[in-house]
Amino acid sequence: MIYLNLLLVLIFIVFIHELGHYFFARIFKAEVTDFSIGFGKPICKFKDKNNTVWKISPILLGGYVKIKGLDSIFQKNSNVETGSFQSLELYQKIIILLAGSFFNILSAWLALFSIFFFFGIAIYSPIIGKIIDNSSAQENDLRINDIIISVNNIKINDFSDIPQALGDDKFVSLLIQRNNNLIEKKFELKFNSKINKYVIGISSNNQPYIDKFNFYKSFTNSLFFIPAYYSASINYLKQSYKENTLSEQLAGPVGIVKMADQMMLDKIRGVIYLFIVISLFVSAFNLLPIPLLDGGHIVYFIVSKIFSNSLPEFVTRIYIVTGLTIISFLFIFVTFNDIFYK
Repeated sequence: MIYLNLLLVLIFIVFIHELGHYFFARIFKAEVTDFSIGFGKPICKFKDKNNTVWKISPILLGGYVKIKGLDSIFQKNSNVETGSFQSLELYQKIIILLAGSFFNILSAWLALFSIFFFFGIAIYSPIIGKIIDNSSAQENDLRINDIIISVNNIKINDFSDIPQALGDDKFVSLLIQRNNNLIEKKFELKFNSKINKYVIGISSNNQPYIDKFNFYKSFTNSLFFIPAYYSASINYLKQSYKENTLSEQLAGPVGIVKMADQMMLDKIRGVIYLFIVISLFVSAFNLLPIPLLDGGHIVYFIVSKIFSNSLPEFVTRIYIVTGLTIISFLFIFVTFNDIFYK
């Protein structure tokens, strides 16, 4: 059941990504000839009333939406047919290419909102439960059970409000309640290189209450989660690079399968969480300016437009070969890493 859930998650993510391309292609009146989940000879297929062939193929390492004329976009062709990709304006091409990642992010956000709304948000009271050793909090006499009233003159309702109120400031002004007395403290914070932020050095107590069906908090928490996730991921990769452990953190299809039994995929929350993480990764990866990815195509079409769609043929060949080389290298590297080091 675990591996079936993993397979269904990957198929659904690919479907959503390609649906984004398909949706905006149809909006711009482009003719979509194929919509495929996977590669290779189709296992099953059917043609709809718009003459789009919908397919499921056995090699489930991605998918594609084929728009009329898309197979000849890198060839010079003076005959531009109506409904072809070449007939679209540059901004329409860019929107279609961005749409796959946009749909992945949107679906991840909807999944996050659903988790927060239906399963609830763990709310921790703004009460200090632990003081980190050698931290700014310890050096400035913050104590366990102190209640944080405000941070930098921003009212604190629960513990998760503290990092947002703190922001990137190096100094902090705290108003705390201790034994029914209000105490104001101002001091300099210490920098935590692991999370790349100035921190107070406190953590919450271990007695949260679960807040369910709170639309506002579910909306805001899910909205702020995505940029926070990307920021934390970038900082984590930077730290891994500095510590020369980056290769240990990368995982491809084989690695994901090997770790499937650790992901709680037999529970709905684990399935949704995996869907969110992979969706956000797929959306970001596809926007990298690597040739043949969506981001690489966007760069190519912009440069081609600058040169009035008359780029020399050797430039296009270099673009294609470079993309194939980079993508093949990445696939081989992560697969080798998954097999021998995970």
